[in-house]
Order: sequence, then structure tokens, then C-alpha cells
Amino acid sequence: MVNLSVAVISKNEENFIGRCLESVKEADEIIVCDTGSEDKTIEVAKKYTDKIFTDYKWNDNFAEARNHAISKCTGDWILIIDCDCVLDNPIQEVKEEIERAEKEGHKTISLRILFEKGKRFSHHLPYLFKRDPEIYFKGAVHNYLTRDDKHFSNLALSCGYSDSHQKDPDRSFRILKKVNAENSLLVREKYYLAREYYSRGDYPNALWWFQKYLKMNSNFVGEIADAYLLMAKTYWYLQEGEMARATCLQAINTNTHFKEAILLMAEMSGPINRERWLEFSENADNSNVLFLREKTEWTKEDYNNQFKADSDMSRYENIQKEIGQIVGNKSVLDIGCGTAELSKYIKNYKGFDFSEEAVKIANNPNVWVGNAYDKSNYKKADYYVATEVFEHLNDLKIIENIPKGQKVIFSVPSFDDPSHLRVFTEKIVRRRYKDLFDIQKITRFNWNSENRKWLKDYQDTREYILLCEAVKK
Repeated sequence: MVNLSVAVISKNEENFIGRCLESVKEADEIIVCDTGSEDKTIEVAKKYTDKIFTDYKWNDNFAEARNHAISKCTGDWILIIDCDCVLDNPIQEVKEEIERAEKEGHKTISLRILFEKGKRFSHHLPYLFKRDPEIYFKGAVHNYLTRDDKHFSNLALSCGYSDSHQKDPDRSFRILKKVNAENSLLVREKYYLAREYYSRGDYPNALWWFQKYLKMNSNFVGEIADAYLLMAKTYWYLQEGEMARATCLQAINTNTHFKEAILLMAEMSGPINRERWLEFSENADNSNVLFLREKTEWTKEDYNNQFKADSDMSRYENIQKEIGQIVGNKSVLDIGCGTAELSKYIKNYKGFDFSEEAVKIANNPNVWVGNAYDKSNYKKADYYVATEVFEHLNDLKIIENIPKGQKVIFSVPSFDDPSHLRVFTEKIVRRRYKDLFDIQKITRFNWNSENRKWLKDYQDTREYILLCEAVKK
């Protein structure tokens, strides 16, 4: 069986390092390279390993620090993990993956890196590799291995955001400017320097560095597409619409599956082209994107956290009142009922939701926890209601659970947000659902932007929700 070393660099990580090392404690060796902690980081680390090294003096160079930690390892393979990350898999699974990789002649294994900050995104990094003098890190910041065999695995690191980031928010910017002053920026560091200027609203410098990066013939499709996207946004902010659209097309041409670029193009286009771009975005799967913005069906935990953070559904009050007037005294089954606010306007009401937290908040005897794909939840009713449901589902098989000829009321949004898989306009609704529903009426309700607390990456300024009255075909 392969011998595995885990390498960690640390500095003032007492709040995170224990959780990190707990997840890898079954490894054959844990190496902690501390770069100058002034808190209890080392004290916590001693509970998991006696191989703690303090001989490295921090020099604003992550590759240098990582390589120092690697030099202390004695295992056959090395797993790199940051203090604010945890390994999601047992060490035994890691070793089994190593054995598979070795049989295929690979010396590096890419792990899925998962982050949570408002929404989930992920990418793969070769943080598991064979101990070999030719395999090491380069790059003072946003460093990378000298070898990547593209052996992708199901192994994953779940990462947070360390306190140290908040204590030194300009760290990456400072390091990149220092490296630039030394005239030793790597190609990809030019891209990251441009991103730093962009995030600070320094658009002239951002454009200059993105252009400089794109002239360097990088072969990393993800970075190239992202550079064009951020350039397009920069031109748009500077009110240079033609340049913004032309540059955004470059992003899409680089990666036709780049959904964020396609949605930006829709936002910057006239009403006719906007419709087509939105439809085009439906089939974009975000493959080969640098930081995957893919939206997948949220888990119960995701929805529970959403309702814990924001259970105020008053933003739907006008829609709910309208549904109440349409339904009158008839019975309703509310699919994906959330906190069952609709029950305030309908007497003969039943509903179910995926989220236990939402049902708990609803505190209604006629509301239960249920999956929209489970036919047993579809109790008989005069109206089936699905408000803010269709945009969260990968497919519309739930419609099969609604009896033919049944009256259906559903609402769909025009705007993008972290949990939406798709956005809608009236034309899209009529075209996409023409084979499923006889749509009798569509009413547009304006969205109250003051309540838009959780839309972090919002682009579309047309804020509305469409309420659709239909009959199942």
C-alpha cells in the first residue's frame, strides 16, 4: 500500500487547522510548515503531528512555502491541503485512487475544490501527486504544479475562507505587484493581476493587464475566456457598448459553454437578440470554465440554509394575492410551497416543500416535507400551483405528476440568481411550454429590488416575475 504524506502551510490558523488535520489524521505522515504564527496554531497542530517546522520565514511567495513543506515529506505521494479546507474522503479512498492513477502511469491526481460563499462553485486542482523532484509549485500567488496529468477524481476538498484572508485582504495584490516590480510575472500572474485591478474598479489598469495577458499566447482556455468576459464587463461599465459586445463574443467564441458570458451578452443586446441569447444559455453546461459557475439542483441542506438566512417571502405578496383571487374557494396543492405564505389567501390549501426548514417555519398542519418528483405528494386538488419552482429543476418531469386537463398556475423569473438554472421571458414561456400547457393568461409582476438581498451576481435589470394560468395538456 502506498505511503501518503499530507503537507500544510500555516500562519495564524488556530480557528481552522484542527478541523483540517482531523480530516487527514489517518495519513501516514502530516507535515506542517508554519510561517510565523502568533496564535495557537502550532499548539493545535501538535495534537495531530510532531512534524511541525518553523524554519521557513514567510517571503510573500506561496510556491516557495509549499515547496519547503514538500521538501520535508517522506511519503510516496503528497496531498496538499490548506488550513481552511477539509478532505471529504477517507484516506483509504485517497490511496485507492493513487493505485488507479499509478496503473495508468499518472503522477498527479486532480481533486475537486468546493467552496461555499453565497453560492457553490468548484474547479479541479492537482493537489495530490507523486513525490518527485520534477514536480513542484511555481508562482508566488495562485501557484500551480509543474505537472498536471489531468487525472480527474471524485476526491474533494471542501474549503472555506480563513480569518487570515480578512486580516490581509490585499495580500494577493501586494504579492503580484511585488513580482511585477521584479519583472518576473508569469503569464497567468498577469491575468490575476488584471483581476485584482478589476475587483478594485481600476478599469484602465484592468484592461491594460488583460490585454497584455491575452497577447502572451496562454493555452489555458478557462483563463482566456474569463479574461475576455471581465474585459467585456469593464467596457460595459465604461459605457463602451460596442467594445463590450465584441469582447463578450470573444469569450463565447473561446468557450461556447460559458453561461455567464452568454447571459451577459443577452443583457447587453436588444430585445430580439436577447431572447435568442437566453435560449442559447439554456444548453450551456459551463464545461472548461475556470471557476465553474454551474448551477445544479440544490440539496436539502442548501434550501434549509436559504430559508434560515431569509424566510421573508413578502416579496411575493402581490403574486400570492393574485393567485388567491384566481382560485377563489377552490382547493389548491402548492408544489414547492416554501413557508406556505400562499395559505393566507386560500382557505382550502395543501402544500409540500423539499426543505424541512421551510416546513418548520410554515407550522401548518396541511404542509409536509416532500420531493416534487415523488408522485405520492400530488394530492387531488382543483388547482396545482408551482410558484418559483420550474427554474430550480434540471427537468420538468414533475409535470407528469399533474393529471391531464388539470388547472395549473405557475410563476417564473426573468432574472438570474445562484439557485436558478434558467431565466424566462414571455416568449420563452409560450414557446417552451406549448406542448405541455394550454396557456390562457400570463401576467407580469415587477420585482421589488429592495428585497433582492441574496442576488450577488445579478445582471439583468429587467426585474419581473411572470404568473401563468394554464391547463395541463
